[in-house]
Amino acid sequence: MTTDHHTLSDQKLSDHKLSDHKLSDQTQSDHGGDDATLRFRSVLRTFASGVAVVTIADRTGVHGMTASSFSSVSLAPPLCSVSVNKLSLLHERPSRMHTLLSDTGDRFGISILAEGQSAVADFYARRPWASSAEIEMTWSDGCPLVAGALAWFVCRKWAEYDGGDHSIFVGHTLDSGTAAEPGLTPLIHHGSRYHQLGGPLAHTDGPEGDARR
Repeated sequence: MTTDHHTLSDQKLSDHKLSDHKLSDQTQSDHGGDDATLRFRSVLRTFASGVAVVTIADRTGVHGMTASSFSSVSLAPPLCSVSVNKLSLLHERPSRMHTLLSDTGDRFGISILAEGQSAVADFYARRPWASSAEIEMTWSDGCPLVAGALAWFVCRKWAEYDGGDHSIFVGHTLDSGTAAEPGLTPLIHHGSRYHQLGGPLAHTDGPEGDARR
């Protein structure tokens, strides 16, 4: 992979406070202020997850979006998914990332961020429409990926499904890999904050460290 040397200085991770918006979008639905929706949002915040950045290039540059909605879908074929808000910040038009993913028949990237990359996550959470001239990128087969990420996937869009105020984009993984630097740990998102990964449970069995049930 080649590297595009534009950098955003790393932000030291120390239980960094995020805005109260969901990472994968900076908007609320039309009924985002009602009690049921606010309660649902509050319950969702109890689920801890890693943090991913979706990247795609067009003629204006590389665009990215921070998402906690990344998920594996299938091993054969190798599929993963991400949910993207249909509307922009003020509901005035379709969101930039949604439009780019809907229109593409080509590749897009998914980067799983390491714990030292909270500044990258915050940049794309607050500016999902921005091109990423400030962010260091690597390139694989014409696909942009966040440099220094814990893991990465090069995907071709496999399907798009309606998901209420979001669309669910499923990508067929063409290539994937993990960081060359040993000892990296993931950036964790929980309760609208970034966290460091804790240590393993004391009681585990098996060579993979599977937790006992």
